[in-house]
Amino acid sequence: MQDDKKKAGADEVLDIMVLTSIGGNSGLASPLVKRLLALFRQEASKLVHGIEYALTTEDQEALLRQSHTLKSSSASIGAQRLSQVARHIEQFARQSELAEVGALTGDLRMEFARLLVALDAIESQLATVSTDQH
Repeated sequence: MQDDKKKAGADEVLDIMVLTSIGGNSGLASPLVKRLLALFRQEASKLVHGIEYALTTEDQEALLRQSHTLKSSSASIGAQRLSQVARHIEQFARQSELAEVGALTGDLRMEFARLLVALDAIESQLATVSTDQH
């Protein structure tokens, strides 16, 4: 029952089918997916922090660039909610509505944190499967 709740929470945050399709025949267990997720974690963390810093320095160009990159990279792994928040930030930054961007930073942090939890759950599940097979 608890695993079902965890899976349902992960599904809300992350479309597993996107990652599964990237992995081809190996699905989520693919080394490509594992590497992609590791890189995504690193880069997305930098982008989230960069968006927050660009907001504090009122650097509209950096806000646009970093929110655009986060929007695209999040969508590419199936993190649609994070991608949507980044898209809204990008739109407001483009319109120079920095107060609106500021209002979204809480959502940005929350969605990123939820995504990290979902990724942890997937990686933990894969580690369990890998251990069971040995």
